Amino acid sequence: MEIKNFLEDIVKRVSHNLTEEEKDFCNCERCQADVVAYSLNHLKPKYAANVKGHALTAVDLESEQIQAEVTVQVLKAMKQVKKNPNH
Repeated sequence: MEIKNFLEDIVKRVSHNLTEEEKDFCNCERCQADVVAYSLNHLKPKYAANVKGHALTAVDLESEQIQAEVTVQVLKAMKQVKKNPNH
């Protein structure tokens, strides 16, 4: 079984949705990747290495608290990337 940070998928989904809504945000591949990287670097990772861990992590990630933390961090990342684009 692989070890995986389950927060990565959620951050990518939230980032994609929020950057699509923000009309004046550059949606190039580099800016998208920078938002995801910034967000993941500022969030506590949620790793799992076995079936039980995967199941418990999946339940935890559905909590409103985790969703709110991810959204706030992605919005901060977008602000930072927009201010200092890397392309």
